[in-house]
Amino acid sequence: MNSPLREDLSPSLAMLGIGALEEAVYRELLRRPGSTVDALAERLGSDAASVTTAAQELARMGFVTHAPERVPRLFASPPDIAIESLLLQRQQELQLARLAIPALQRVGGAAPAGAPIVEVIDADPAAQWQPYEQSHRGAVKEVMVLVRPPFLVSAPDRLETARAEARARGVRYRNIIHPDTLQLPGWPEALRRVSEAGEELRLLSQLPFKMIVADRGFGLLPLNIDEPEGPMLLLRGSAVLDALCELFETLWQRAAPLRFSPNGEMTLGTAADTEPDALLPLLAAGMKDKKIAEQLGISERTLMRRIDGLYRSLDARSRFQAGWLAAWRAAGQPPPSPSPPLPP
Repeated sequence: MNSPLREDLSPSLAMLGIGALEEAVYRELLRRPGSTVDALAERLGSDAASVTTAAQELARMGFVTHAPERVPRLFASPPDIAIESLLLQRQQELQLARLAIPALQRVGGAAPAGAPIVEVIDADPAAQWQPYEQSHRGAVKEVMVLVRPPFLVSAPDRLETARAEARARGVRYRNIIHPDTLQLPGWPEALRRVSEAGEELRLLSQLPFKMIVADRGFGLLPLNIDEPEGPMLLLRGSAVLDALCELFETLWQRAAPLRFSPNGEMTLGTAADTEPDALLPLLAAGMKDKKIAEQLGISERTLMRRIDGLYRSLDARSRFQAGWLAAWRAAGQPPPSPSPPLPP
């Protein structure tokens, strides 16, 4: 007579990583809920130790529970709940594995021809949260963020762990905030915390959409700004992502620095208050444009726009004059009037 382990189990749960004995235990518990390990071992023609191991593995996967008695009795979880839960877990694991592709491609060089540069992430909070978190966990140099409501994934209570770990690695954060964000519960306090932790914040009322870009090679943005429950675009290194990075730089120049005083009060400055601080020392040191762009983490085209803006804000015509005028401004004094020309 055939053992229950030899019966035709079709369809099988092997595709879920469930072994033959584990599946036999689960099926037997569906037939006879509340069975003990010894009773299962007798009916299945196996030893108690093997059945115990199988039951423990089924419990780990959510397929089996037990009653807290001196001799535990085992119960099978409903198949629809157990299998759907395991499938969802495996789907999330596969999604996380997929997110490792860009980092692995960077290790091996440029992405192979034909690699997708655009993906659509389904309108599922769990599926969208994973690449959002990965944008922080995988960042090496800089993360650029456009922040505006409505929100779904990036709620303020989910800003902490991955971002803190990235900041600890030396990742620079630049955030452009829409004013409506400051009206939402929890957001002013969350922004104050990240500001105190070293992130840069600016405020701008004309933000076209939400966006997060890590290291200029991995970006996320919603397909429809007014539908936070809708699908999301995942962008990898491409001309499209480069254009979005340039847009961010343009918005960054226009945005007003947002700061918090020690007592938590918000203050606003102007873009001119901060841009020269990083740019002028590099110009004064005589660094080449390419090296300055690399130091600031921007493109040479963006650097040229910043230099032009600096010249205009200082009414300067050269790098030397810009540095001279900026030094007087930093000292809180107006620059001296130019001396009259010497007589011939």
